[in-house]
Amino acid sequence: MSISTPLRVALLSLPWVLSCADGSVTRCTDSNSTCTLREASEEAGVFMGTTSEGAGWASTEIGTLVETHFSSVTTQNELKWSIASAPGVYDFERADETIDFAEQHGLRARGHTLFWHRLSGIPSWLGDELAAAADPEARLRELMQAHVRAVVGRYAGRIDTWDVVNEPLDVFSGNPAPDSIFFQTFERYEDFLDLSFQLARQEDPTAKLFLNEIFPSINEAKFEGLLALVRGMLERGTPIDGVGFQGHFVVQLPDAEILRQRLQAFADLGLLVEITELDVSINLVNDQPDPLAAQAEIYRGVAAACLAVTACRGITTWNVHDGLTWLDRDPLFAPLGPHRPTLFDESLNPKPAYESVREAFVAALARKAAQTFPR
Repeated sequence: MSISTPLRVALLSLPWVLSCADGSVTRCTDSNSTCTLREASEEAGVFMGTTSEGAGWASTEIGTLVETHFSSVTTQNELKWSIASAPGVYDFERADETIDFAEQHGLRARGHTLFWHRLSGIPSWLGDELAAAADPEARLRELMQAHVRAVVGRYAGRIDTWDVVNEPLDVFSGNPAPDSIFFQTFERYEDFLDLSFQLARQEDPTAKLFLNEIFPSINEAKFEGLLALVRGMLERGTPIDGVGFQGHFVVQLPDAEILRQRLQAFADLGLLVEITELDVSINLVNDQPDPLAAQAEIYRGVAAACLAVTACRGITTWNVHDGLTWLDRDPLFAPLGPHRPTLFDESLNPKPAYESVREAFVAALARKAAQTFPR
């Protein structure tokens, strides 16, 4: 049966919430519960997030879906340095839309990202600025300070968590990214990392500051390199609060137990951890009898790995629904699509992966309830 878009949005908005409105502490622990993913995650004390999606998204059916099913929203592109058309000239219209939406609907706001050397991470004019400078490192320090002051300062007290530095390491190794303009400009790469976090802390002492990296869950060299890098930051007193494990499972599926162990390794350093940028390409399980069911089990394992680590405070899917996925637009991955990697299909219907993640939260709540109130 086909359901019209307005009716679908209404169904997403109302019955799920009303079914769990009694306020009971254990309202989502029943396996037959119809609590939404957002309600189950809030009860578990772990953020379940997704991303903002283009101009005007907050006032559409996408916004309704996000406020109903997610407890956190991450700025996808609207707070990258590339929004500055010239030094000190910013367009905050889309970012304001996202942060306003989060506040209006009680969602955590997650800022992504202050410093990233790839793709849209840096403004087009930055290279010319440094090339023209008598002292490129000194000029980069000035520009970084002005950038953090403009962006973090604008949203201080409103953005809960920042990805301060994104992907500082080489894609497939544990070494510093050789193509990074920060690596190439700073005499000591450690100084770039430390300065980034120090500037962010100065502008908003209350925000949680994260280092975000791709592939630490599936690449041992990347994990070991990231662990060494973060240990060095802690030894130097860098004000880092947490590490984000990007969950772009496009080339290889994760092992849930290895993921748990690696998250715990950073937790053992006294840091928070999160699963960020989570998407699971259907192409990795297309050889299975039921690819959607197989995809759902991958999502279940990832969620369970986070929930098994006390310091894991959030899971964020990258894009709200399959029709928006970056994978189908990326020059490298688009030819392999469609990837169908998210929790909702193109018609905004929840997929089996949605239910498997919700069930992972419910199972965690049930275990906690059993420990608290043993029979």
